[in-house]
Amino acid sequence: MNRVLRELARGSVEGGAVASHPGWLLAHWRRRFGEEGTRQRLAWNDTKPPLTLQPARWDLDALRSRLQAAGFGVREAPLGTGLHVVASPASPPPAQLPGFAEGGFIVQDAAHALVCRYAAISPGTLVYDACSAPGGKVVALERLGARVVASDARPDRIGRLVGTARRAGVAIRVVVADLQSAPFGDASMGAVFVDVPCTATGTMARHPDARWRVSERAIARAAERQRGLLDAAARLVRPGGLLVYATCSLEPEENSDIVNDFVTRHPEFVRDPARGAVPAQLVTPQGDFQSLPQRDGIDGAYAARLTRAG
Repeated sequence: MNRVLRELARGSVEGGAVASHPGWLLAHWRRRFGEEGTRQRLAWNDTKPPLTLQPARWDLDALRSRLQAAGFGVREAPLGTGLHVVASPASPPPAQLPGFAEGGFIVQDAAHALVCRYAAISPGTLVYDACSAPGGKVVALERLGARVVASDARPDRIGRLVGTARRAGVAIRVVVADLQSAPFGDASMGAVFVDVPCTATGTMARHPDARWRVSERAIARAAERQRGLLDAAARLVRPGGLLVYATCSLEPEENSDIVNDFVTRHPEFVRDPARGAVPAQLVTPQGDFQSLPQRDGIDGAYAARLTRAG
């Protein structure tokens, strides 16, 4: 904490205010987004993000009605993804909202709900959701018709994963396993969804301290691990099957660079974006998913959809 305060005290001045981000990160984003894009990005990070709810056991109309009947203001989340609960000083935590105990909703930002739509996994497909805690993707994928095997390498996170799935009423199988030693045979899965650990630069509005923990070296370390996880996921995909790689990072070193390298080394996999699965503004020229907080008003996230030759 003292180190963070010293960093803030030494921060550069941006528009008359002490910068709330480290200088190396500002320079990094200026190269990527330009001056104005970076300014907008910083403004987003320094604004309290909205609470976004996705329907689970209840449909969207029922969720809206129950919240309004209890006196909560709601509005549509961007791009047709759930509801925002309008903030007020007295807003309770999600567990105290109407419908939480009944499994009426899960808390999930629009970006992560859209990544699951972008995956466009055919109903009935057996999908291995690696790195699946805390469970929001499991609920979204199951509601879209997939049959989910969920896992996480950390036993302490499995309880939350199981609790989320049970509360939302989804039927899944759960294993405790590291993706690189997953207890499944090669080419055994119709789809593998791997939301890899990353530097999470797309969610810094929700985790303000993360901007002071991440470093250029951390991005390089994350990328090295991500390459290994994507390779491990690939061996589980059957011919004709689907591999979805996702992050909540904004950094190309963790996103398109990883996928470009992967398809070069694994020519049996090709990018295969599903036409019309998400709004066109979220699809890059290469066909990948990319949400930008300063442009889209949602968390930053990335995904690539790859199919294995049959």
